[in-house]
Amino acid sequence: MNQILGLWRDTWWVWILFVVITVLLAMLVGIFFYMLLLCLPVPYLYFAFNRYGSDGREKPDLG
Repeated sequence: MNQILGLWRDTWWVWILFVVITVLLAMLVGIFFYMLLLCLPVPYLYFAFNRYGSDGREKPDLG
């Protein structure tokens, strides 16, 4: 859970921007874009668990 909160703490504005853009596209282009809202949790969780440690801090770059 700390990974998810750590990512939210650092990038909350990006995810809100994604949601706003998706809703605008759905309103202006077509309701098909609302399906993108269902896809957003997948990359969010991917980055949360791969970039943040169990303490909620960003992992050091090992590469």
